[in-house]
Amino acid sequence: MTANDAPYDLAVIGGGPAGVATVLAAVAQAPAWRVLWCRGPEPAARAFLPAYGANSLRHRLNVPVERMGLDAEAPVDFFDWLRREHPRRGVEPGQFVPRRWFGEYLEARRAGLDVDAGFGAVNGLRREGDPWRIDLDHDAPDRSAAPPLARRVALCLGMPAGLPMPNAPRHWVSDPWAWWRALPYDGVPLQDDDTVLVVGSGLTAVDMVLGLRERGFRGRIRAVSPGGRWSQAHAPAAPLAPEVREALDDALDDAVSAREVLRVLREFSARHPWRAVIDALRADTNARWAALGPDEQRRVLRHAFGVWNRHRHRMAPDVCAALEADAMLSLESGRIRVDAAGRIVLRNRLGESVPDVALALDCRGPGFRAALAGDSLLARLVREGVLEAHPLGTGVRAPADASLAVVGAARFGERFETSAVPELRQQAVEVVRGWVA
Repeated sequence: MTANDAPYDLAVIGGGPAGVATVLAAVAQAPAWRVLWCRGPEPAARAFLPAYGANSLRHRLNVPVERMGLDAEAPVDFFDWLRREHPRRGVEPGQFVPRRWFGEYLEARRAGLDVDAGFGAVNGLRREGDPWRIDLDHDAPDRSAAPPLARRVALCLGMPAGLPMPNAPRHWVSDPWAWWRALPYDGVPLQDDDTVLVVGSGLTAVDMVLGLRERGFRGRIRAVSPGGRWSQAHAPAAPLAPEVREALDDALDDAVSAREVLRVLREFSARHPWRAVIDALRADTNARWAALGPDEQRRVLRHAFGVWNRHRHRMAPDVCAALEADAMLSLESGRIRVDAAGRIVLRNRLGESVPDVALALDCRGPGFRAALAGDSLLARLVREGVLEAHPLGTGVRAPADASLAVVGAARFGERFETSAVPELRQQAVEVVRGWVA
């Protein structure tokens, strides 16, 4: 066996932010390792980055630019890269820059890393003796190449596809980002007297609304979600005073149920700036989540998750202002289903109705439960016993095998904060450090 035939020290599967952060951590902490990066079917495609590859400057990050760096050794790396490579953009700290610029940054970081690249879909992962065999659907001409082997594997698979909708009609779009990427640059296939239904009110829904307006659609947009509210806007908020922070921590330490945690947060938010209260929880959120029992965690997901997301994952202020100024945009509380006849049905406090819409964009967010029931790599690994599904149906448990790790969104359930850039950086460093130690 030649040196090139020997197993890689590490294989990173996934080309998105979690994959970038993990490769950066490996290069920094284990520079002698041979690293294979399986990052998708196309070397330069942004299909792995649906939210960051859209050709729109109106799609904005919801985190200030200086907090979006993926290199744990240089956490302001994104900001520094923009100032160095694109000085004419005039980026300043505190700005919420276009998502597309973050996609450009990711591509630049990928291109600058001296690791082996595996282009193609990963179809499976299994033991071959001690190392893992990676079943890679090669795009390269030499499809007869033996599957690569790796002593360690980091699964950085990102967000799964959206929730399925049985009996969905032709004008129902289950993957809004795929639909958006396929649109012509000069408009959308809609008339100004059409109505578009947006199912959900999270950040993807906001991006779709902004994108439709950018492409010239002037008709009615009707958004529906169970809570009937957009995310809150970012605003300056000084950190809590040390004595207030200590009192908050003490009160939360005494809270043993989801109801008590929510009561504490409401009480402190009534007396102090609520943004500062929410931000003060960031470092301890995962530990406090783990301290809740499974039943209490389910109650949080069932009753409080939407409220939490609206306050925790806030919008850029000018994005919020654009939504408020849009006279042809409405947001209402309700739930959407599709009946056996393929009709879109709205249920709200007034009963059920069938809205007349030309297009329905499903922006309800990722659906791990559905993904685990499908044919994704994650689902196959669960069925084969390589991974174990989390009992909450929100992702997977940490692998029992120490040579296998999961980084990013698929850890939701085991962790509560797991998909934002600071958490991805931290997870990547923790994983690689555990292997190096």
